[in-house]
Amino acid sequence: MTMLTRDMGMTHSDFFRTFPAVAGESSWQVERNIVTLQQPRGTVTIRLGPQGERRIAGLSLPTTLLEFEFPHYPPADVEAFMSRFDRSFRRGGG
Repeated sequence: MTMLTRDMGMTHSDFFRTFPAVAGESSWQVERNIVTLQQPRGTVTIRLGPQGERRIAGLSLPTTLLEFEFPHYPPADVEAFMSRFDRSFRRGGG
């Protein structure tokens, strides 16, 4: 089983607003802080940690630690999923 973590600069609301773009046509369900996504290769489980905040000088930014589980996923499929996930959650600046 492959397990990964991401420390994301977002709230839980931000996650659930953007996540449908990651899921696409796949079905998913939420139970408390656990998202279960049904993919062609199997199930992806994402656990949302507690919301926190990062302070930089006078600036306060939200943070949420995400834990991903990929049982029975080949490494190439994990990489493809995480690439799509990262693209969907990417924020522009400028």
